[in-house]
Amino acid sequence: MNQISDSPSIETKSVHPSIFMFLYLPFGVLSGYVSVTLGFLLTNAGIPLAEVAPIISITFVPNILKFIWAPLIDTTLTVKKWYLITNIITAIGIIAIGILPFKSGYLTILTVVVLFTSFANSFIAMATESLAAHDIPENLKGRAGGWLQAGNLGGLGIGGGAG
Repeated sequence: MNQISDSPSIETKSVHPSIFMFLYLPFGVLSGYVSVTLGFLLTNAGIPLAEVAPIISITFVPNILKFIWAPLIDTTLTVKKWYLITNIITAIGIIAIGILPFKSGYLTILTVVVLFTSFANSFIAMATESLAAHDIPENLKGRAGGWLQAGNLGGLGIGGGAG
């Protein structure tokens, strides 16, 4: 007899896909904050758009290249630990971006902080997507993808509008 088929079935608790919207919000918040709020504040401080645009665009570089460090999520810490740690780093990065003076002399350090924070923020996306992949039943994964995008878009609005 097969022991697996004779064992009582183990019920797995299903997570509603909408939870992932809230988990994904911090990922969108950084992009909204940098592209809308920071861009607005820097140009209002008299910094030319030609100097502001590279800072805004640098925030997308880690998301383009995250496939390189994505295996770290699966091979090192737990997904939940990655999520927690990178949310803390992202929050500290946003605070640092907000307190740096908006002057031409600080643009290099601002760019470095934005890049480092965006790098950490890319782990939030990967950790949330990994949680969704493991915790959502197959028949609800399409909905989860929609909720992830709602979190991204909502985060952009919060980061850009509330920032």
